[in-house]
Amino acid sequence: MKKNMKKIKSMIAGIGAISLAAVIGMAQPDDPEKTAAAVTAAPAATTTVRPAATVRPSSLASPLPSASAAANAAKKTVKKETPMSVMDAPIQQRITKKGMIYEYKATYAHLIGCTSAVKKKKNIKIPSKICVQDIYYDVTMVDYEALKGCKKLEKVTVGQYVKQIRYAAFKGDSKLKKVVFQGKKLKNVGDEAFKKTSPRLQFIMPASVKNKYRKLLRPESPAHASYKGR
Repeated sequence: MKKNMKKIKSMIAGIGAISLAAVIGMAQPDDPEKTAAAVTAAPAATTTVRPAATVRPSSLASPLPSASAAANAAKKTVKKETPMSVMDAPIQQRITKKGMIYEYKATYAHLIGCTSAVKKKKNIKIPSKICVQDIYYDVTMVDYEALKGCKKLEKVTVGQYVKQIRYAAFKGDSKLKKVVFQGKKLKNVGDEAFKKTSPRLQFIMPASVKNKYRKLLRPESPAHASYKGR
């Protein structure tokens, strides 16, 4: 029995030594270079950087545009029909309305003449505005010789926006005996504007500008013309 116990103890001791050696062998490999390689390889596996996740080429970008980009694209492709403005109007164009000939541009128009039919009228009204293609233009001037030689003309009504009556505008209208000004904007009366009109020509204007208009009209009107405020 004693001999068997000694054998068993020696066997256990041998097994323990073998296990201890195996453990030591696993903890400390024989080849240090392999150990270093394993150590360096491991971090590389765990710290792999994916550049595609942070820097993406434009060719790989999402094909769907952002909301703002889509809105901008829609604005560029959709053209809205806008109404014609006065600044889009033709420059220095002519038009005839009710026998009166006008030149118009920007926001204003000038009366520059009349047809033979108008020259036979007894009463002429120069409008405050004319309308061309839904655009309104203030009639601001009676141009030179515009209504010259209207032999049957007796009365003229001048629109409220007229600022100038130019040279010989009514010259030779021998029967013209009344001129009615609707506005207060008259600033200039050209030479001989009312020459050879009726000797008793009467001017009627707003009372607040009577004195001003008389100074403008008197030098270019018949000597016995009268001036009346209303």
